[in-house]
Amino acid sequence: MTEFLRLPATLDARPPWVRDTAAACAAIVLVLAVRTAFGLFTGGGAFPGSWSLFLLANLPTVADLATIAVRRRAPCLALGLATAVVLASSALPISFTGTGVGVLVCAYSVGTMLPRHGVAVSLVAFGLLHALGGVLAADRGGDLSTLLTFLGHDGAAPINLVLASLSAYGLPGLLGLYVQARRRHTADLASRLERADAERERRAWEAVAQERRRIARELHDVAAHHLSAIVVQAGATDRLVERDPASARESLRAIRAQGRETLTSLRGLVGIMRAHGRHETDDPEGLAPQPTVSRLADLIASARQAGTTVEFTVEGEPVPLATVVDLAAYRLVQEALTNARRHAPGAPVTVLLGYSPAELRIMVRNGAGAEPAVLPSAGDGHGLAGMRERVAHAGGSLTAGPTAAGEWRIDARLPLGDSQG
Repeated sequence: MTEFLRLPATLDARPPWVRDTAAACAAIVLVLAVRTAFGLFTGGGAFPGSWSLFLLANLPTVADLATIAVRRRAPCLALGLATAVVLASSALPISFTGTGVGVLVCAYSVGTMLPRHGVAVSLVAFGLLHALGGVLAADRGGDLSTLLTFLGHDGAAPINLVLASLSAYGLPGLLGLYVQARRRHTADLASRLERADAERERRAWEAVAQERRRIARELHDVAAHHLSAIVVQAGATDRLVERDPASARESLRAIRAQGRETLTSLRGLVGIMRAHGRHETDDPEGLAPQPTVSRLADLIASARQAGTTVEFTVEGEPVPLATVVDLAAYRLVQEALTNARRHAPGAPVTVLLGYSPAELRIMVRNGAGAEPAVLPSAGDGHGLAGMRERVAHAGGSLTAGPTAAGEWRIDARLPLGDSQG
């Protein structure tokens, strides 16, 4: 019993032609069983007539239903065979009513599987052939009343045979075309949904990657600037410990202040990363405003306190800046000062901030270092890449590299078109 209940699920996993063959066999067995049982019942337990006539009368039915087995492997062939079976059965001296189910099923299959033009040609051609065969069979005394596809007409009026044929082939074919269109529409919707899901997933990953890059830039800008200053000051303090203890203590206090500022900045960055909403954070004070150009004076003062000689010049009339431009300008100068301190310690640095109606120009130059680099160069390049990303995000351009005079120059131009107002 359990195996019988699992049979439908087992057939679903089989190829379509296997399921069609199973359906055809099941239909044949069912029809023969019902007709046999009905004959025994009406004969009071004894089968009326001869078994040979019974089998002959059922041949059209068996052949008709057998065409269902090939309806999906060869739809036109199956429809042609079903049509031939119907016409041939009209010449038999005896047959059961109902032959023609194969025509209906195969016409439906043609509608579901062939292109629209092919469906129209096939159905019209086989329908007219069916009607012509019916007219000829009626002229020769064939019995058409038992055939399902002629809708009970005996052939007295040929026009009725034509209309019945077109109905027997056209209605299942139109139903098949509708099913085909629905399947195509459903598949198209599923494809669109799949593409939409893939696009949403891609955008989500892009958003995550962009956020990671932003956090990496912020972390690099904050940590590299402050920690490089601490390293430089620690090196200077080491040289002052014995010959100038008072200056060494002053340098240690500066290192401690720099360390506190580093912790504050990192705490603010971590607070932003942990916040789930705009105002949601465990430490509201940790969400300090992002640095802007207005705080460059403090940044340069901090660099001077760390021992870097900085010349800061502002040209033009300062104007309000868009947030992305404001932050990019500050981080650009911060990274440039950090790189100069790391790779060219002791070299003077020139910072130029130039305002024009169309753009903000930021140029930072430094010469060769008077001392060896205080930090290893392995892994360098992230700072410059972060600069380029920030400037590109703000819609600007950046050039960085050595000059003919032996200096290192960073020159950025940020648009002011949407900044003012």
